Amino acid sequence: MFLHACQLRIIATMAMICLLVESGQSVRAESVPLKQKDLTSAMKTAREQNLPILLHFYTDWCGPCRRMDQTVFSAPQLETDLGGRILLLKVNAEHAVDLAQKYGIESYPTDVFIDANGRVLAKFQGMASYPEFVRAGTDVATRYQQSQSIVQQRRAEGKDPSPVSMWKIRLGEEGSFESDVPIRTSTQQQPVPEASQPQSQPAPKPESIFLAMDGYCPVSLKNGRRWVKGDERWESVYKQQTYYFATSTMREQFEKNPHEYAPRLLGCDPVIIWETDRAIPGSTEFAAYYDDQLFLFSSDANRKLFELDPERYVQTQHVLIPRDIEASLIR
Repeated sequence: MFLHACQLRIIATMAMICLLVESGQSVRAESVPLKQKDLTSAMKTAREQNLPILLHFYTDWCGPCRRMDQTVFSAPQLETDLGGRILLLKVNAEHAVDLAQKYGIESYPTDVFIDANGRVLAKFQGMASYPEFVRAGTDVATRYQQSQSIVQQRRAEGKDPSPVSMWKIRLGEEGSFESDVPIRTSTQQQPVPEASQPQSQPAPKPESIFLAMDGYCPVSLKNGRRWVKGDERWESVYKQQTYYFATSTMREQFEKNPHEYAPRLLGCDPVIIWETDRAIPGSTEFAAYYDDQLFLFSSDANRKLFELDPERYVQTQHVLIPRDIEASLIR
């Protein structure tokens, strides 16, 4: 009787395993195929399934591209390793010149991961082995899903990545700045100075829209990772933002190479730019260095979201000017 009971349990267990295997196979058969035929359908599927797209740019004459065809794209296990996680579209760059130019393709092969809106998630140049290719695809897909889950949860809770703007206006749309000088339209002759010698005119002061980095010295922060308030005596205007420095020497360092010290994206929150296309200033309270470049965020939650998948946010194609920055949150 005891043996019979054990046999029944074994038979039941085996039957359950068979059912699970069959179930898994049926789900797998119904999953989204890895390889896509054209960009339009790939974008549509990406939106429906919330999956990233991998654009593999190649040419017919590219030797490394042909090698990847043999070692990567012809591998039977590729569908198993990446199917359902990303969508793969091979793009002959010579037949899709506009698309190649859009994503700045300069060498072959180049792999560009994008989301359903065409925004760049990551970019890799050069030939990859099968393990390298699968690892890159898996890493991008994992970070994408993690960050998407966070964003969707925040929106479901009414916590949009972008703080609410009070006036919903942008600099330059209303009013004018004190530094704006009206253009003279009168043809009336202006009085000539009595002095016979020409008088030198002081160089016009560069227009500044607001104080950058809350007045902290960017050179002290970059070189020593120390938050030091700058002095008004040592100021410099870069891209219509005023920077204060702790010493005159630090100001000179900045002016020799301002791009090295100034925060990226004019100090705007990169997460908000990505998620909402709004340019909102970040705060020195939520700052982070990535690849030795300074980024400012409007909240700790956005900084953590950036740290989860920084490559996505540093790939932004936005070209900002100071007047793009929303006035309501400038301190």
